[in-house]
Amino acid sequence: MDTYLDFISNHSMLFIAFVIVLILLMQTYFQGLTRKFSMLNTAEATSLINRQEPVVIDVRSENEFKEGHIANAIHIPLADLKDNADKLTKHAGKPLLLYCKSGPRSDEACKILSKQGLTDLHCLNGGVLSWQEENMPLTKD
Repeated sequence: MDTYLDFISNHSMLFIAFVIVLILLMQTYFQGLTRKFSMLNTAEATSLINRQEPVVIDVRSENEFKEGHIANAIHIPLADLKDNADKLTKHAGKPLLLYCKSGPRSDEACKILSKQGLTDLHCLNGGVLSWQEENMPLTKD
């Protein structure tokens, strides 16, 4: 035990960094356990689109949406999502697949919608960037 205390006292910054990393890992792990939506990779999202015909929602900005989006996607920017959540209630019973450019905005959008009581939510992990990495098509309507 004295060896550990000596190490900690001699390398306090290293120990603090270790504790911070450990806390962040635990936070990430527990967020995954309590998440009320699923994170899908590109293959899983494609399978969902082909089999269950979800409502695909793009939460990026207007300019990003115009540059290219997944076919038949509804554009609702993240900033407008709370005000437009009622538009999604008409799609009750259908799965919702949300995506953004790289993932964080769609993750936040899923959290917002799950707090409003919507279920069967899915988030495209990696967003449009992962979609493009897999050479999946984007459309410009």
